Amino acid sequence: MSKTNAAYAKQRKKYLLNHQVCHAKIYKCSLHATDVHHMAGRGTNHLNESTWLPVCRNCHMWIEEHPQEAIELGYSLTRH
Repeated sequence: MSKTNAAYAKQRKKYLLNHQVCHAKIYKCSLHATDVHHMAGRGTNHLNESTWLPVCRNCHMWIEEHPQEAIELGYSLTRH
């Protein structure tokens, strides 16, 4: 797992450099993406950028605290 975490840290840094604006813009948004939300969870999609969403910290917290609403708004995917 440590190799995956190291790869993720490197990939995340590059991703956020290329995606600097929050894509959620829902709750006290700062507009500056500082976090990567894993729309399909971290498991097998941990390094899959197509399931990543660049978000600010406030929006990320809202998404995590409101999972059903986040799914309805398209910020999270259902996990079966």
